[in-house]
Amino acid sequence: MTEDLFVLPASYGQQRLWLLEQIQPDTPLYNEAVGLRLRGRLDPDALAAAMTEVLRRHEVLRTVLELEGAEVVQVVRAPETVRLIAEDVDGGPDAALAEARRLAEALFDLARGPLLRCRLLRVAPEEHLFALVVHHAVADGWSLGVLLRELTTLYPRAARGEGLDVLPELEVQYADFAAWQKQRWDEGELADQTDYWKEQLADCTPLRLPVDRSPGPEPDHGTVHAPLAPPALMIRQLRAVATDGDVTPFMVLLAAYATVLARWTGQSDVVVGLPFAGRTQSELEPLVGFFVNTLPVRLDLSGDPDFLGLLGQVRERCLGAYRHAEVPFELLVETLKPQRRPGRTPLAQTMLAVNNTWLPRAMEAAGLRIEPVPLLQERAHFEITVDLEGTDDALTGSVVLRADLFEQETADLLARSVTAVLRGAAANPGAALSALPCPLTGRAPAASGAEEPDEVHEPVRGAAGSRPSTRTEVLLSRLWAEILGLETVGVDDEFYAAGGNSLRAVRVVMRARELGVELPVEKVLGEHTIRELAATV
Repeated sequence: MTEDLFVLPASYGQQRLWLLEQIQPDTPLYNEAVGLRLRGRLDPDALAAAMTEVLRRHEVLRTVLELEGAEVVQVVRAPETVRLIAEDVDGGPDAALAEARRLAEALFDLARGPLLRCRLLRVAPEEHLFALVVHHAVADGWSLGVLLRELTTLYPRAARGEGLDVLPELEVQYADFAAWQKQRWDEGELADQTDYWKEQLADCTPLRLPVDRSPGPEPDHGTVHAPLAPPALMIRQLRAVATDGDVTPFMVLLAAYATVLARWTGQSDVVVGLPFAGRTQSELEPLVGFFVNTLPVRLDLSGDPDFLGLLGQVRERCLGAYRHAEVPFELLVETLKPQRRPGRTPLAQTMLAVNNTWLPRAMEAAGLRIEPVPLLQERAHFEITVDLEGTDDALTGSVVLRADLFEQETADLLARSVTAVLRGAAANPGAALSALPCPLTGRAPAASGAEEPDEVHEPVRGAAGSRPSTRTEVLLSRLWAEILGLETVGVDDEFYAAGGNSLRAVRVVMRARELGVELPVEKVLGEHTIRELAATV
């Protein structure tokens, strides 16, 4: 293990991923990976030298995450020399790809690291597969593009024996961004943006998606998915007739998707999560790191508006979200205190993403033809995700649903419904939403476990009978008081209403574990009282 150089605050996004890893430590859900198919004469030592320089430049790739007292911190380690040995793989390209995918699914230990691993597989003398796998806590999709650009710049120089100091020195490191983010929040610089979200999301109701089956006790992030390729002509037509100024293909897709969600759930209040690159300063653009943020955009479909009217609202809400995008999603959750339920993402249960920062199809470097290939299958971070990529109006991708909640038939219907709404709107942009074709309209859930409207439980403070009456309740009362900084806590107090947050909830779990009591992490992260929690132990 290399020397630890610095101990610095984790970003809010890193804190969230650390928490999620405590909930489900045995899943590769937050691995990011890409394979590079290399055709031509490869110099493995030159590739290793290029990777060594990349790791020297980006401290975050030498970082691990630890819990220090009450805070999650980044520990930056000293640079190491990367060594690559080409491993022969029998069975051709398919066998190499299967081996790389096994590497991509292997678990990371956030505290021990390293959080980046690479492996070079030789298929033939002039054909290799280079697998790069990194934990999402230190890199996002944009970062993979940064890695590839730097590698393809540095490798030719290393192969020619030239110096590798050709790239501009980075002005800042990811830890600087994390410290700047925390400072801005602590000093109130994000107060106006936070007020915007408070107004936008006041009293919003979670989507009650008509699931096909009741979920098990633990979330299963397996997926069912269906291809989605909305015709570019439909999107182009709707953009051309939009009356509220320029709209993007993404906005057209969001309007169609929100229409399907409203018709399917019977709810006119729809919140969809949108990814935001989070690199709001130019000096952040060349950095590897976890910058992406989630923006919960709320749309009002009440009164059966026409599609053009909804498209205008979508444009307004998206632009407003982008102007107020620097508030970390994690802090929105802690500030707004939405109702929490185990296994469900707060504020937004579904996401729509159009990825325009992904890797190029192919490139050349020092006689090598480099072709990126995906290594990971679709994964369910939300109950439903619509994931697309492309340029201009030509978008392709898939709808991805949690397999423990939905059948394949539902994925197929959802994909067809988005296309059907677009087709109907392109033919008649002024049509009311209720008049647009949608195969999922009014579809009844196939399982009796479909979600019912959430009940709001007001916390009871100091009520009669609120004193602990069992050994476990006494233990939990002491832990809560210790971690929440309160003199006393009643067994009927609700954890988050009493000042709790996700990090404090995980600290309760870890402190209880130290004392020999194993608490269900999913239950602790949902809304609960001491009495409710003690009953599960």
